[in-house]
Amino acid sequence: MRVLIVSLFLVLLSACVQTPTRTTEVVDDRPGLAFELHSSAAKTYELKVDGVSYGPVGQYLAGENRLRIIDGKHQVELLSGNKVVYSQTVYLGAGSNRILKVGNYE
Repeated sequence: MRVLIVSLFLVLLSACVQTPTRTTEVVDDRPGLAFELHSSAAKTYELKVDGVSYGPVGQYLAGENRLRIIDGKHQVELLSGNKVVYSQTVYLGAGSNRILKVGNYE
């Protein structure tokens, strides 16, 4: 009987032991690029960064969403059809965010 009670006590005691846990976090410190648009027509401009299209610039509004890119120097262009309506060279460092103000260029 005594062995049974000791065995039961050891089983219950081992159930209370918590195994060690480890938490790993990955920090995304890529710079972000967002836009402040001064006209609703500007939302349809096509965004190109270094010649790569990222779709309509309306997806990357300041305060809502930003385009994450690698740090360094980038050529930012907005196109209306095939015509470049806005072009700027920006340098973005790690962890920085830039807001570009865009008007209606039509």
